[in-house]
Amino acid sequence: MIRLAAHTLRHRAGTFTAAFVAMFLGAAIVMACGGLMETGIRTAVPPQELAGADVVVAGDQRYDIPGSEESAVLTERVRVDADLVGSVAAVDGVRNAEGLVLDDPAPAGTVDVIAVTTEPGVDAQSLDDRVSHVLDGTATTTLAGDDRGVAELPEASASSEDLIALAGAFGGFAIVVSMFGVASMMALSIQQRGRELALLRAVGATPVQLRRMVVGETLVLSLIATALAVVPGSWLGEFLFDRMADAGVVSGRVEFRQGWIPLVTAVGAATLAAVSAALVAGRRAGTVRPAEALAEVSLDRARMSRWRVFFALLALAGGTALGVVTITVMSGPLTASTAGPAVLLWAIGLALLSPMLTRAVTAVLQWPLRAVTGTAGHLAVLNTRARVGRTAAVVTPVVLLTGIATGMLYQQSTENAATREAFADGLVADAVVTSADPADPDLVERITALPGVAGASAHVRSTGFVESPRDSSQSEEGWTLRGVTPAGAAATTAVATVDGDLSDLRGEAVALAADHAAGLGVGIGDTMTLRLGDGSALDVAVAATFDAADDYDSLLLPADVLAPHTTDGAVHEVLVAAGGDPDAVVGALTELAAAEPGLTVDDWDALFEAHGEQQQTQAFANYTILAMIGAYAAISVINTLSSSTGARRREFGLQRLTGATRAQVLRMVSLEGLLVASVGVVLGTVASLATLVPFSLARTDSLTPSGSPLIYLGVVGAALVLTLAASLLPGWRAVRGRAAAAAVAVD
Repeated sequence: MIRLAAHTLRHRAGTFTAAFVAMFLGAAIVMACGGLMETGIRTAVPPQELAGADVVVAGDQRYDIPGSEESAVLTERVRVDADLVGSVAAVDGVRNAEGLVLDDPAPAGTVDVIAVTTEPGVDAQSLDDRVSHVLDGTATTTLAGDDRGVAELPEASASSEDLIALAGAFGGFAIVVSMFGVASMMALSIQQRGRELALLRAVGATPVQLRRMVVGETLVLSLIATALAVVPGSWLGEFLFDRMADAGVVSGRVEFRQGWIPLVTAVGAATLAAVSAALVAGRRAGTVRPAEALAEVSLDRARMSRWRVFFALLALAGGTALGVVTITVMSGPLTASTAGPAVLLWAIGLALLSPMLTRAVTAVLQWPLRAVTGTAGHLAVLNTRARVGRTAAVVTPVVLLTGIATGMLYQQSTENAATREAFADGLVADAVVTSADPADPDLVERITALPGVAGASAHVRSTGFVESPRDSSQSEEGWTLRGVTPAGAAATTAVATVDGDLSDLRGEAVALAADHAAGLGVGIGDTMTLRLGDGSALDVAVAATFDAADDYDSLLLPADVLAPHTTDGAVHEVLVAAGGDPDAVVGALTELAAAEPGLTVDDWDALFEAHGEQQQTQAFANYTILAMIGAYAAISVINTLSSSTGARRREFGLQRLTGATRAQVLRMVSLEGLLVASVGVVLGTVASLATLVPFSLARTDSLTPSGSPLIYLGVVGAALVLTLAASLLPGWRAVRGRAAAAAVAVD
């Protein structure tokens, strides 16, 4: 049987080429996503300023969230106690230890890093271990090799966390889509060989022998395909990473790394999908009696197994459950974390039910098709209904392409619209004054004194965590901390005071949302402990509570308290609210800025535009990886349809011998392609709507997603063009030769 499998591979190049392409591309995409994840985990940043140090001691940027098993990356530089320099210098094997400040200014008594050089002959890694042991219990970490660069660029850790989350989410998408595509292609290729397998049973082959042959063919093919995908997969991963670095999604100083784990994962996923599909697809041909097998091939009965129905219903139930969670539980940007997987589950569920659903949708679409296209349309409908198994196999990638592309694109456009609306509602300031150097302490007062100014406030932004009392609503991203000027906070922030007064926000004080305070069980005058972005703990008294929009996840602190705990260590922005004509206020601010070097002024429109650019940068990564997955789905459409149509050479030859012309055959093929695309588009649209409606309700209180109708028309148009092209081109090749020769050809 192994010899027969090799012989079959050699003489059915067309059939197996399509399966090979599906495995090759699927493995390459999974390798690329795995490389992105490994890059985020390793966070290799070759040092520049610290290249001369063998070991670097830096502040520990990780923070274990109280009451949770999760940890987070602190957003500001965590400094090191300068007294630790002496402790490090005393470690055996240290030649020199020097405290360095990389980001001025550093608070008194602290340094940014301790650069350590080793004695001659001392291994850097062993010294790293000894220094780490001496500093155990302090909020520090020791770094060697390429990890030393992380001390120069602490924000690389945060961007790497984002890269890990992004690669993990889309890597899961890629694995499922590629496995589904490979399984669908393998099932189709084996289905096309149904007559051959039935004949083998008729001449005495046992079910075990047939399964061994099918699995052997598939295993050989998958190993070759995945081995050849190693280099393209690495190149694709590095290409995607470079595009993200160019767009500012991740630091360009982080080096792309792809080891053996993504390779093994991709090879395993592709091989498992192919072999599983081969076992399932070949099981029926190996278990029925030979006469029944030949009859089933002729009738093309598409029977759905109980397991297929079970997994389809399981996927649809999972998609429905995620939709309910999206509406009832999720809010803000986190809504996409449930809506995204729901699209995939719905698309997979409907694709698994495609044999049954294809019959139903075809029954509805056949009437207008027959009415408009006449005999050619009638033949297209008959072929589609008579070969439901083949039709369902080619419908599957169209469902995945339409459902996933429509769902994800409209999710992103809806998220963009919701974020823009929230930003516009929260931006009550009419202008912002930015200082290249730390702003003068009296700048806010001088701006407040300008004519037409209703209020001005320093603006400092950071991220922190509520450490006490326990905050069950706190995510691993923490809370946004905003530093403000008490006198101008009410005029420049989008909050409505409920209790207390924002003007009392002086000293070590905090203002927070009223529902957040209620959840913590604190009120005016009560004390909370915050963990600030630089790792410092700060006890603050509640000075005020307020109401704000759902997306306003901020705590307000005095700017002069928060600023020293940021990497910059100072105020650089002043928000300004106009009491009358905003243009007049902007003019007065421009005159002030002209007289003081280093000051710039932006109006409301400029701020909104800058936010839009930043939002597009954040969405770039989603669009990039979505484009990659969409491209794979599109190639799957072409691959599956080309294989399916190209295998009908004998059928087309018989039609031509009975009087049909080449043009009539191609017209029938094009109408079949149109019908297949329509069925796939209908099912894909259902999958996308099942997730977009809950998502839109949760994010924008609207049943319809935000975004241009051209998005949907573009997806549908692409599906139609791909389907027609993938049907007509192999169809044209199949009818080029003589009809008599084609009629006796082996499909």
